[in-house]
Amino acid sequence: MAVGPEDSVVRAGRGGRSAWGKDTWIVIAGGVLGAMFASMGLAVLFGPTNGFGGDSLGYMGIISILGLMPCGAGFVWALIHPRFGLPSAAVGALLGLGIFVTFAGDGLDDSWTAPLDRPSTTRAVGSWTAGDLVVRVRPDLVVAYRSATGAVVWRWSPPGEDSVCAMSRGIGQGGAGQSAAGQGGAGQSAAGPGGIGLIGHSPHDKPCAAVTALDLSDGREGWTTAVDAPARDGDAAAPDVVAVAGQQAVLQEKGGWRAVRLTDGGTAWRTTVDPGCAPLQVAGGAADVVTVAQCGEAAPVLRSLAAADGQERSRIALPAAGGLKNLAVVSVEPLAVWVDAQGERGTHAVLSYDRAGRQRASIPVSGEEYDLDVMLGGLHAFDEFDARPLFGGVVVGDLFIVPGEKPGDVRISDGRHPSRSATGRLVAYSLADGGQRWTAGLDDQVTGLVVDGTSVWAMTRARITRVDTATGRRSAEMDVNGTASLYPVDLSASGSGRFTVVAEDGTRDEPPVRGMG
Repeated sequence: MAVGPEDSVVRAGRGGRSAWGKDTWIVIAGGVLGAMFASMGLAVLFGPTNGFGGDSLGYMGIISILGLMPCGAGFVWALIHPRFGLPSAAVGALLGLGIFVTFAGDGLDDSWTAPLDRPSTTRAVGSWTAGDLVVRVRPDLVVAYRSATGAVVWRWSPPGEDSVCAMSRGIGQGGAGQSAAGQGGAGQSAAGPGGIGLIGHSPHDKPCAAVTALDLSDGREGWTTAVDAPARDGDAAAPDVVAVAGQQAVLQEKGGWRAVRLTDGGTAWRTTVDPGCAPLQVAGGAADVVTVAQCGEAAPVLRSLAAADGQERSRIALPAAGGLKNLAVVSVEPLAVWVDAQGERGTHAVLSYDRAGRQRASIPVSGEEYDLDVMLGGLHAFDEFDARPLFGGVVVGDLFIVPGEKPGDVRISDGRHPSRSATGRLVAYSLADGGQRWTAGLDDQVTGLVVDGTSVWAMTRARITRVDTATGRRSAEMDVNGTASLYPVDLSASGSGRFTVVAEDGTRDEPPVRGMG
């Protein structure tokens, strides 16, 4: 009687032990190995759409292909003999999936994308996050999206032929609730359902002479007030000329600043510049207003005022006599200012001050080790998101956390098929003494940065990394499986591993807004 390979059992010794024949072992080995490589390959193929990512996916894909080449025939042989083949294939499939889950990293997919912008010449000038809404501001249109689904909640357009020429960096509450206007770095100021954002608008080539308070929960206009603004060139937008501070909206005018109540637009107080000076910027916090005035060849004057009544708390002569190339108030409390003087040997640093106006620390923007991207986009920062440029440096507690770059961080090979390789990092400095506290390595240059509690999320072209602000330890890394952001974007964390990304140019390679999760 013929005996098949499944029944090939040889009795050995008196102990009744058994051993399978050679054919049976071939069936089992083919089933296990073939199913393992096949399931691992399928997992690599479909894993990114189910939240997996990481550098190991490519390696596992290659191993799966190479493994199936010698094991493919054995796998087919196992399926022809189901008695041992199917159980061994099941074991192999579980083993392959187990290997995949163990070594594959987390990944993020585009859960929704907004339609591309039209006309093709339009660009965003800034954005806000208010509760579960992300609000993208163009010169001609403001659109609010539900961060979880991408559904459009409301749209608002400036009146007549006006275009947006200014917007507040922070947003606030119109009632007695706590303001969310704090100015502390890249990312978003989050408010509740009643968040108010300030929009400046005017006709082409006219001064930015009107400011409207928008209820960001539904897009309804509140009050509109006239502003004595300087001339405007074309449809350009100016950053940080309106601000939310506590329960006030602070508006920059030709001769100084005027604070109006967020609730109704009524004037609360005024303050003027010193003789020979001109207003340059205004920033707002929960209880403070910071103003900066340019004073010809003399040192620029920074003042800290009480948001409630405009009383001066401190006055600082910034070390930039001879003029400023760039300036940004990166944080109101604690007070930290980026000063970029015109002179080559002038001040090019982030300076921190105490409540009395005494300087605490000076952090060089171009030091012996790193060049710091205080604004995302580096030297061209103010060419992107004109009304609300993105901070690359964020302030968390008493730390200034910023992307740091070295020469050679980005390398592009020559030849017929050029390739790009890069590295990146975040660096933390103390605002108390300017000392470096930690460095966290990243896979590429930072394109988006947002504070999330005691961590920051740093986005690069291909990955989002969570870094603990106290230690610099990387606590999570997720591959971006969907759209890659090649240029600075406004990143916000929506909770539960969900993010929204706002692009300045949403006409071609990247949607104007997208959700990732």
